[in-house]
This record gives sequence, structure tokens and C-alpha cells, in this order.
Amino acid sequence: MSTTYAPPTYSQEAVKSKQGWLPSAILLAIVFVSFRPFATEVAEVGVKSGGGDIVNQLGFGLIGIACFWLIKNNVSQHALKAFNRPSWYLVLGVLVVSILSADNPSGAARAMIFSLIVVLAAVTVVALPRSKEDMISCFTVGIGTALAFCWFAVLFVPEQGIHGGGGFEAQHEGLWRGVFDHKNVASYVMGAFVMFGLFTMRNGHPFWGGIISVFSIIFVVYAGSKTVLGVLPVAIATVFCARLISFRPLKALIILLPVIGLTTATLGAVIIEPILTTLQFYIPGLSYTGRTDLWIFGLEHLNKSPLFGYGFESFWGTQRVSNLEQPIELAWDVRGIVHGHNSWLDAAVNFGIPGAAIIIFVLTLLPVIDFLRIPKGGTAERLGGLYISIWVFTAMGANLESFFFRRADPVWFCMLIAIVGLRFTAHMTKGQRQSR
Repeated sequence: MSTTYAPPTYSQEAVKSKQGWLPSAILLAIVFVSFRPFATEVAEVGVKSGGGDIVNQLGFGLIGIACFWLIKNNVSQHALKAFNRPSWYLVLGVLVVSILSADNPSGAARAMIFSLIVVLAAVTVVALPRSKEDMISCFTVGIGTALAFCWFAVLFVPEQGIHGGGGFEAQHEGLWRGVFDHKNVASYVMGAFVMFGLFTMRNGHPFWGGIISVFSIIFVVYAGSKTVLGVLPVAIATVFCARLISFRPLKALIILLPVIGLTTATLGAVIIEPILTTLQFYIPGLSYTGRTDLWIFGLEHLNKSPLFGYGFESFWGTQRVSNLEQPIELAWDVRGIVHGHNSWLDAAVNFGIPGAAIIIFVLTLLPVIDFLRIPKGGTAERLGGLYISIWVFTAMGANLESFFFRRADPVWFCMLIAIVGLRFTAHMTKGQRQSR
């Protein structure tokens, strides 16, 4: 069987570059590692921002130019049609409205530009490689490089690679974070790396895939993330079961069930009080490390501006919150929180309930639909399995962390690769489906 996952006529006529995996691998490594991987003045909470300083501003600006050039010169018009989706334009409209309603429109616009550059990087990573071997080379080199940087940080630059005992979250002392700003970010990225490694192992490269998977899972353990250690096997098992099912509605239900279930048990529990009461009956004191207080606080303020929200990056970490007196009933000091630790809630806070509904539709239902459209057998099915596994994993994680449109957030980048990969694979195998 051919290793190409696109129809042979397309792969012969449309692809101009046979080494598309190398720039894709470089992009993977750069976005995960950033341009300042061993900066010591990072905050204890949050993620590196693509627009945080002049180095990243220039670096990610150059990435945007490079991605545009690579796509223009190496990807056919037929392939680009995969991304010509009306619903994606609706999301762009939502983002524009959120910028106009932001407290600092120019700052919000700059932040959004860097967010869109990361989207463009994800498209480039997925669209350039033209075969299974290309994709494996891309993952092995790009992710292997990022993983090596993280281990180097832990072993040789511990002031960056390991949480210290001071700062806002002193309780994380000794936990690994690698080149990332927080152990939670590192944990989710490493969880995605495990899936990339497993894909590589199952597709003819057991040594390198095993190296990536083993060193990634060790990193998760030392990062102290019990959540990722619980969510990761659930995501893998969910996709394994879904791939055994032929009936598409049931397959979609299986994929969505863990995401819906965790959403119900987290944000749903503070919206519908009996759910939280029931959960606390079985798990006394359950608060998701104080997150329930943040979600209640965020929902209360969302009720004051439900239609348009507060604008992009115009709620958490702004004077609107930092100037408040700390409510004594909250476990966390909301004045120092950079996000609400729930991507779905923060989407509503930033974009309003209607805007969040559009974004949630595009980020949840459409990827599942694309997965269902990928034909069984061959490399396409294997790639689809990889992408949907990463999607389930990050979509579940979105209930406990906030990363949608957060510029160069590596967890957001993982989700983007999954969403773009599902869309691209479904589009490029359309002819194969029709010929069956």
C-alpha cells in the first residue's frame, strides 16, 4: 500500500517540494520551544506569549512570513480548499468583534495576530509533508528536539526547568516544567508527545517512537500532573473503541462522551448545583484545586455582559479584576489569576455567549465530523486516529485549563494541529471515499 495519504494523482501533480517535512519539523520545534527557551524571568503562572518581548515579536513575525511563503510555493490550490470553510470565517468575525470591544483594541489586535500566526504554523506543519514517512520524520525531529530542550532545562538549567519555592505558586516547588512557564502546560504538551510517539512506534519506527513516549511520560510524572495521567489513557482508550465502530452516530457519541462528561463534571457542576453536590458526596471537598471558585466568579461576571463578553484578553489579569477586593469566600486570589482555568468559560467571557457558541461548534463538532469522513484503512486512518486522540485529550484538558487563542500557548498549538490535521486529511481523501 502506498504511504501517501492523498490520492496519487494529487501527490504527483500538486506537490512541488519533496522535503516538506523538514520546515514542518523546524516549525514544530520553534513553536513548542519558543525563541527564548531558557529565559529565567518568566512568570510562575501562564504561558509564554508570542508577543511578550521583542525577540518573540520578531521571531513569530518571521514565522508568519515563512509560513506564508512555504504554503504559497509548496501547497496546491486544491489542498488549500480544505481551509476554505465558511464556519472558520465566522470565527474570524467573532475575533474581530472581540478586538473592537476589548479594553485595549490595539493590544488585543497584536495578540490576535500572533494567535493567527500560530494557526498558520499549524496549517504549514500539516500541509507540507506528503507521505507517512514525511509525517513521521516531521514528528520525530520536531518533537524530539522540543523534548530534548525540556530535558536539558531540567538537568542543566533547573532555575528554568523546575519550579522554585517562591512566587505565586510556591506549592509547585520541585515539579518539572521544562522550557514552559508552568508544570500544567508542560504536562499536557508531554501527554500529546506520548501520542505522537505511539503513532511513530506503530508505523515502523519503534525505537524513536518509544524514546519519545517513554521520556514524555516520565516528564509528566515528575511534573506532578495527576489529571494528565488520568485523562491521557481515557483519550487513547476512547479513540481505540471508536475505531472499532462502523456506525457513525455511535462513533461520534463515543468520541464526544468523555469531553461532554468532564465538561458536565467541571463547569456543569457549578452551573447545576445538584451535580456538584453529588460529586462531593463521593469525593468530599472536591473543588478541582479551587477552580470551582474561579468558575463561579467568572460566571457571575459573564451574566453582566453575556452578549459580547468583555473583549479579547480584557477580563482576567486586567484592572477590572485586579482592582477588586478579594472575596473572602474564594479559595484563590482572583486578582492575580491570568485566566479562568477553563477554556469554554473563558471563550464566553472573552467573546460573549453567541461568539463562544460559534467557536465551540468549530472546535468540537467539526473536528469530529472530519474524523468520521476519513476512510478506513491505510495511512489516512492512522493519521486520523492520531489527530482525534490529541483532540480528545486537549478538549478534555480545556475543562481544567484555558488556552484557546492564547497566542503561542503550546497546548493550543497541539489542539490546532489536531483540528487542522483532521480537516486536511478528510479533504485530501475525499476522492478515495467517493471511489469506494
